[in-house]
Amino acid sequence: MENLPHEVLSDIFIQLSAKQLAQMRRVCKDWNALLSESSFVKSHLHRSIHHNDEILMFFGFGFDCISITARPSHSPKIEFTNFFKFHANPQSERSFGNIIGSVNGLICFYYRVGDDYAVCIRNHSLSAVLTLPPCSLGSSHNPGKIYFRFGYDPKTDDYKLVKLIALFNPRRMEPQVEVYSLRKGSWELIFQSFPSHITGIKDEDEVCVDGHEGHVHWLCYTGLNWMTPSILAFDLSVKTFSEIPLPDSLLDYGGHECFIVLGVLAGKLCVMSCIFESGKCELWVMDEYGVAESWVKHHAFSQFNGDDRIIPFGFTSRSEFLFGFMDDVDRYDLYDLVTTKTKTFKIHKLSNGSKVVEYVDSPVWIAPANKLNN
Repeated sequence: MENLPHEVLSDIFIQLSAKQLAQMRRVCKDWNALLSESSFVKSHLHRSIHHNDEILMFFGFGFDCISITARPSHSPKIEFTNFFKFHANPQSERSFGNIIGSVNGLICFYYRVGDDYAVCIRNHSLSAVLTLPPCSLGSSHNPGKIYFRFGYDPKTDDYKLVKLIALFNPRRMEPQVEVYSLRKGSWELIFQSFPSHITGIKDEDEVCVDGHEGHVHWLCYTGLNWMTPSILAFDLSVKTFSEIPLPDSLLDYGGHECFIVLGVLAGKLCVMSCIFESGKCELWVMDEYGVAESWVKHHAFSQFNGDDRIIPFGFTSRSEFLFGFMDDVDRYDLYDLVTTKTKTFKIHKLSNGSKVVEYVDSPVWIAPANKLNN
């Protein structure tokens, strides 16, 4: 094996699971170096995403633990009951936890510690959990609302967590922002300007996505009455905020109650809207990122009516539309835009605020770069 060319070794290793790759890294320094290369990790992730069946994890939350139901999307009736389980707070079994996001097989979640939050990143494929160091913006000293986002920065090949604390001000948000870099293993305070007319953030997304092109996003509102929705974007590379206007047709609901969620479809930022009264559900895709004029309506789900009362959740990496029903909280449907076929999931006893993430067999190491070879 030691005499095989680099390319041949890569072709062999890429067919192994992430758990097997972890064992191979211990064989010798050359193999460890090969399996640590960014190009190899990206190739393995690409293979995992496109050659394995998509597994969706439905997370429900309580005050003692996080419960998980895992279902393969090709056969939603099959349930992986023991896929994995973990307590929200390994230090206390009476602490509330929640999922922040999931990127390339890394699941970021937090749990409550007194008046503050502790954040962890988990790679289930490698049975590894990293607890992040405390940040300088402790919750006990900041009474504002906390918003997290977890994403991937392709320019630096780094996974980053954004913590935004919105201090109370009825006329405008005055947030404090800190960013954790997995590569550096440390937090950094951000002092960039924030869009002055944004007055609130909605943080109720069900499907965790990593944004688009190194950005993370929140659905936000402008104006004193919180009636005008917009998109707040944060560039993980240059660490700056920007605002992306929504399509004009979504700004006027005609007095009807409308549900709006953000997502990613085929690598592009998208937004889904549903008017509860009529059941009208639309999908808009931004063809050129950051350009408001590039919003294009790609789909209108005419098969739904007012009786269905659906709730759009988002898209999977296979471009399948996941939605639920207000009148049947245990039911999730997965709609294929190409085949126009629908698969139904029955997930029982998930609490409000549940999250849905995709499982990807991932060789991404969650130790900071300076500790990978220790």
